[in-house]
Amino acid sequence: MTLQPRRPSPAYGPRNRNRPVNASDTTSSPHTSVRVWFLTSTAIFWFSHYTYVPILAPYAEHQGGSFSLIGIVVSAYGFAQLLFRLPLGLYSDRIGRRKPFITLGLLSAGVAGMVLALSPSPEWMIVARFVSGISACSWVAFTVLYSGYYPPGQTTRAMGHISFVNGLSIMSSTYLGGWLADHYGWLAPFWASAGFGVLGTFVSLGTSESRVPAHGTLSLNASREILRHPTLIWSSIAASLGMYTVFTSSFGFLPNFALTLGATKTDLGMLSALTLLCGSVAGLSASRLALPLLGPRYAIVVAYGVVTLVTATIPHATEVWQLFVLQALSGLCRGTAYPIMMSLAIHGISERDKATAMGFFQAVYSAGMFLGPLVAGQIGGWMGYTMLFSSSALVAAVSVLASLKLPRRLDG
Repeated sequence: MTLQPRRPSPAYGPRNRNRPVNASDTTSSPHTSVRVWFLTSTAIFWFSHYTYVPILAPYAEHQGGSFSLIGIVVSAYGFAQLLFRLPLGLYSDRIGRRKPFITLGLLSAGVAGMVLALSPSPEWMIVARFVSGISACSWVAFTVLYSGYYPPGQTTRAMGHISFVNGLSIMSSTYLGGWLADHYGWLAPFWASAGFGVLGTFVSLGTSESRVPAHGTLSLNASREILRHPTLIWSSIAASLGMYTVFTSSFGFLPNFALTLGATKTDLGMLSALTLLCGSVAGLSASRLALPLLGPRYAIVVAYGVVTLVTATIPHATEVWQLFVLQALSGLCRGTAYPIMMSLAIHGISERDKATAMGFFQAVYSAGMFLGPLVAGQIGGWMGYTMLFSSSALVAAVSVLASLKLPRRLDG
């Protein structure tokens, strides 16, 4: 009898999905099916977060919330991330794990959706949105784990892919949320969000994780050099100012303003969906079009320059279709800038420290998510929509200046 040579087991397969692979082993490359499975859990994650977003602020107003209270409801999401994103990144690097945070993030997203559905007042919605913000902190783990599926030189490509799925999922979920609210009432999007969170929890259990060397301590001092990295600092500041604008307009008070122009709940979902579709397409092509033409610095500068003009124009719209045009332009520009900034955040950072860097990046931009709706709610309550959006446009203009502070060497 002739013995056949034993075939080595693949690093990733049905029986090896959870097998740890050293991050430094460049010969081990996840199969396409592993990436697709991971991106599926990513899509469900964003469905659980954004299905109800088009009607969140209008529903808070329907519940009797003032401009200021609505601003707090929306900003609680960013406040939780401001508090917990960096600690999550530090702890993830300390233990060398990403997957547990992904699973817990999906589970807590489902809990947040359920609490929103059961909230008797806007005050309870604040609690639910804070829980949702804690859940969103796991995006640190999503992005770092997925970037590890690619060689170091393809980080922007990886960020473009996951940003595309991020945007496409938010686009689809926001359209779905508006449709559900129109056909089944205010609470339907919240219950759908809860369902997606539960589904995603089970899907995430099948994702593959590449182990990275664990840190021995959990200390900001140990990461001081990382947090001083100029590319990380300025990309984080630019992203934060950009998020201020996004959460003031598209994910903040734009739906309320659209209702004053006669928009339906389905229109609100379609408005968000179009914005995010444009952002997804732009994110997927950023590394192939914007970067070769302009370089990372000027790609971000041009993108946020257009966002500034678009945001300043919003309060002067008189028809709903005009908002669709403006938000499509805004989506294209934000979708171009975001994956570039995300890749710059971990540019030149070692594999073992990437979650710390990404946690810092996402914590800083969470400040914009928190302050945007909070400040804009106060401004809107005092001076109306025109000053609300004009002040947001001013912040977008400052993001252009912050982008110019990125190191010139990035442009090659």
